[in-house]
Amino acid sequence: MTITRRDFLNGTALTIAAGLAPVQLLAQQAGAGAPYPPALTGLRGNHAGTFTLAHSLAREGARYPRVLAREAFDLVVVGAGLSGLAAAWFYRRRFGANRRILILDNHDDFGGHAKRNEFTVRGKRLVTYGGSAEMPPSAATDAAVRELLAGLGLDATRPPGTPPVDPYAALGMGRAVFFDVEHFGRDQWVAGDPFGELIDARSGQRPDRPDAAALARFLDNTPLSAADRAALARLAAGTTDYLPGLSAIERATALRTLRYSTFLRDKVGIGLVGQRFLRGRSNDAYALDADGISVADAIAIGLPAGANMPAPAGNPRLGKSPASRLWFPDGNASLARLLVQRLIPGVASIARPADVAAAAFDYSRLDRDGAPVRLRLNSTAIAVEPDGNITRVTYGYGGNLHRVEARHVVLAGYNMMIPYLLPSLPAAQKAVLHDEAKAPLVYTKVALDHWQAFATLRTRRIHAPAMSYTDLWLESPAGNQPSDPAVLHMLYVPTVPDSSMRARDRFRAGRAFLLGTPFDTLERDIRAQLDRMLGQAGFASKEVIRGITVNRWAHGYSYMPDSLSGERVAPDAAWPNLAGAGNISIANSDNAGSPSLTAAVGQGKRAVDRLPG
Repeated sequence: MTITRRDFLNGTALTIAAGLAPVQLLAQQAGAGAPYPPALTGLRGNHAGTFTLAHSLAREGARYPRVLAREAFDLVVVGAGLSGLAAAWFYRRRFGANRRILILDNHDDFGGHAKRNEFTVRGKRLVTYGGSAEMPPSAATDAAVRELLAGLGLDATRPPGTPPVDPYAALGMGRAVFFDVEHFGRDQWVAGDPFGELIDARSGQRPDRPDAAALARFLDNTPLSAADRAALARLAAGTTDYLPGLSAIERATALRTLRYSTFLRDKVGIGLVGQRFLRGRSNDAYALDADGISVADAIAIGLPAGANMPAPAGNPRLGKSPASRLWFPDGNASLARLLVQRLIPGVASIARPADVAAAAFDYSRLDRDGAPVRLRLNSTAIAVEPDGNITRVTYGYGGNLHRVEARHVVLAGYNMMIPYLLPSLPAAQKAVLHDEAKAPLVYTKVALDHWQAFATLRTRRIHAPAMSYTDLWLESPAGNQPSDPAVLHMLYVPTVPDSSMRARDRFRAGRAFLLGTPFDTLERDIRAQLDRMLGQAGFASKEVIRGITVNRWAHGYSYMPDSLSGERVAPDAAWPNLAGAGNISIANSDNAGSPSLTAAVGQGKRAVDRLPG
């Protein structure tokens, strides 16, 4: 499913709303609310109906009639992701718990990218995450995150609860690599993955270099040429300086501006096939392959770059990095749930924060008459109109237009939509927002009846360098035996390899491709890849797979400053000129140029702090 320039230029997904009248678009967007969205399978994330009205505004220039305002609130939050929920929480801390708040979201579930997926297999419930999952190291020292977590009964420096027992380690199940015939000359399964161990998020220690003997055994079993094997061994050894003769300043500049793929080719001397072996290693962290990241970016996640290079100190903007950790089985969806339960107490009963993942949630209580805080799902904002001390917000819900008035408004959705919602925003802010482009990616969750094939192959995590899904790993199972059900996580990032396109254009190309790919195509490719990789161990998708949820994030990771394009923003700085105007503030992690929980929460607090009293 690698995309090409033709996919980008064709852009069939960009004309979804073309030719439809506003009333027809409203009808398309309408849908019955699901009683329990986390249990839905099939296409989730940016699922059908979530983007219809937004695309009509931004791409088709649709204009909607004005309607009378029928409700009034102290605060309206557009976007029920972590930043929007945090903003509502901080607003009550600043202005009082009796303030009336309405939170709107265009999805059928709250949490934004912090989505929860559930499966039931043979009577056992499997809980997992569909997007934002991990707690970054920056959370422990960030003032806003510490305040929020403490208010929820959590310690920012310590995960809640007891870590689950790891049956895979007890069985000696580790990493493996699957080489496909299309890119490497033959289908080849190789146990171990010395390069993957360098960026293994499960390890608290990052070795300086792979074990030489293990690396030699691994490389000897690969379908790579002798020259590529030798070049990779030298690179991993870390004793060769591939940028000799450069001053410290020149080296630092080269690391920021040299593509990692170019470095591997021109400096390390790795051929095309060998480059493919390392191409997708950065997909999980950056949603970019080796052609889309700098050498500095590669070093930050533990990829090798030879001698006299800076230590892999990490990139503080990353939401998913080797140093981040999974606190809850459903990832940051549990934090979203804790926030919603504090804002709307009747939605769930949670005795202690560590129990949130197992708590039952009553979605019928999210939007009740008379409640001080109301969360309205399946609601897409289409206009934000300031008028003195009052701002009117128009949104589509249930096939109709609705309008509310608010004293304060926080815009916590995607930055790229704000200029269309709020045309009166100052030009300097609109210029920055218009250039926004989030990274597309897919988190597919496969409910397995058992994990016998993985136990047979003695692997828990597979890297498939040039296949659609480049990384796959088993999550905590429902029991300790290979016969027990489990969830398989699969990562797919639609990249534009070897294009030298800037990151923004890569992301736009990938978004168009994802929105134009139907679920049945995605499902077919998922089953085919698993059968091909695991068939030797007796795996058959038609017998083992009990459910598939494709979390399609056409607008996924927040855009991070791209040093390859000459963008220089300090690691702890937000994008300039993004605040809002008057009694309207802008939140969300896009502002910080970071797809992390720390950025989302921090921007939520910042948005509330700048609102006039």
